[in-house]
Amino acid sequence: MARQSRSSALRAELAPEIGAAANAMRFTVNIAQDVGDQLKEIAFENRVSESSIIEVALRQLFRRVGPGQLGAFLRQNGACLRRRS
Repeated sequence: MARQSRSSALRAELAPEIGAAANAMRFTVNIAQDVGDQLKEIAFENRVSESSIIEVALRQLFRRVGPGQLGAFLRQNGACLRRRS
């Protein structure tokens, strides 16, 4: 029961902000083709935007991995500086 309450509270907390034009900031990023293909497929199947999937995923990541551990977590999972060439 507590788990349902937490899940419902989290959805209620996120729902008003996700995709709201008044609260939006534009980013352009490069991602691996396989990730992009999967993102497009998930968005299509669930009738949501790619940007809303990314926003929800990032919010979940930021909640689960504390600021002190985030850099190490990212590097352990292959993150690096990307430069345009």
